[in-house]
Order: sequence, then structure tokens, then C-alpha cells
Amino acid sequence: MTSSPLSWLPIPSSLDAEPEPAPPGEELTEQERAGLQVAAAAGERAAAWVRELARRQPVEVHARVLELTAEAIEQTCTREIIPSNDNELATELRYRLDGGVLLGATSLETLPELTGGERIALAAVAALALAMPGTAVTWYERELPALAQVMDDAVAAGRAAQPGR
Repeated sequence: MTSSPLSWLPIPSSLDAEPEPAPPGEELTEQERAGLQVAAAAGERAAAWVRELARRQPVEVHARVLELTAEAIEQTCTREIIPSNDNELATELRYRLDGGVLLGATSLETLPELTGGERIALAAVAALALAMPGTAVTWYERELPALAQVMDDAVAAGRAAQPGR
């Protein structure tokens, strides 16, 4: 797994806190820092929605797959989006965010209980989480907010597609 030496990046739950200073030669502009914060916040909101989907699952192993996906979304939208990163996600993170999340636990003959709209939104959120670490370092301030907005839109569509709404 790719680990980040840049512990100074903000995490979603502490967006208002001042980040630690960057190591010499790795300073971010205010616009880049803002782009990273927007991505982290969108990832946190998306992960919360995926956890809601997990709590609804009657099959525990399907719920666990969704929980692992939520964790991967948070990680790829925060720690994996860093300057000087090789933009290569660990195999485990890519696996948690690939289309298999829609299938749940592959050892079962059932699928997670999701509406069609939730499946589409979940696929979009996972794809966007995979895309965020690959943004061009020089375009954080442009690309990350755009991806974050689409991620928020996908979560809103997924919530609207929830059964009983």
C-alpha cells in the first residue's frame, strides 16, 4: 500500500484546523489546499452514504464489502491525493473501488439490496474516488472541485433513489 509521508494534509473531520507545515520543497498553494479540502469533504460525505447502504443490508458480508468500500473512498479522497505521489493506488484500494462492489461478497449467490439508481450512483462514486488520486498535480484547484461536485451529485442521486422515497 502506498503510504504518505505528508501527514500535514487535512483530514475531512478537521477541515477547520490548521494543517501542519509541509516538508521543505513541498508547499501547496492556497488554491491547491482548498481543492484538497473540497475533495476530502466530498469523500467523507460519499463514504457516509455508502455506510448508510451498508447498514441496510440484511446479509452481513454484503454490508462488510460496502463498509470496506466506504473506507477506501475516504482514503483515496484524502491520503492518496498528495503531491509527489506516484498516483498509483495500492491493489487493495483499486479492488475495493472496482465494479465488484456492486456484486457484494462474491461467495454468495445474492447481490446487495440496492435499487437500480443506488447501484448507478455507487458505481459513479467509486469511479470518482478512483479518479481523484490521478488528478494532475498542477491542476488540483481545477480538477478536484469538479470531481468532488460530481461525487456530491452522485450521492444526491443515490439518496433520491433510496427505497421509499
